[in-house]
Amino acid sequence: MFDSSLITYAVSLHFSQKVNEIVISTLHAIADETENRFMIEKKIPPHITIGAFHAAREEEAKLLQFVEEFSQGQKAGSVQFREVGNFNGKVLFLKPEKNLFLSEINKELHTLLLPEFEKAENGYYLPDIWFPHTTLATRLNQSQFSAAKEIAKKISLPLEAAIEELAVYQCSPFFELKKFGLSR
Repeated sequence: MFDSSLITYAVSLHFSQKVNEIVISTLHAIADETENRFMIEKKIPPHITIGAFHAAREEEAKLLQFVEEFSQGQKAGSVQFREVGNFNGKVLFLKPEKNLFLSEINKELHTLLLPEFEKAENGYYLPDIWFPHTTLATRLNQSQFSAAKEIAKKISLPLEAAIEELAVYQCSPFFELKKFGLSR
């Protein structure tokens, strides 16, 4: 059973500036067209979440230390976004190919952190069920979804994205705790 005193933390991958600009431009175009400004107002950067964990506030420094050590053993990589997808017509996202880089970094993160911290987000980020994605818009109604989908179609796919950083975020309220570069 979930302990409500625990905080949810997310570990995410970040892209090169070129891909960030493409995604951010799309986020703004969708927000302007649909008036759904959730991603913009929450200042959620383009990313792929590779894990979500519950921890007590007192364990935050320990979590950050684990992730920093983890990041030091990881190499930069790349992903190919091949299509625009959606979850139930309410979330629109770029779907990367689940390549060896993504599969391994997700699996290794969970191998390291699950003995120490609880899984969060109903386990959606666990290696066997994880569905990597980069959200373009969320909390969409039907008309917003249709408009957002038309805007997202303008992204030239396939789109290769270099993964250069890993970051830890606190969720609700959302804010970045720390970023770590990945070795080349």
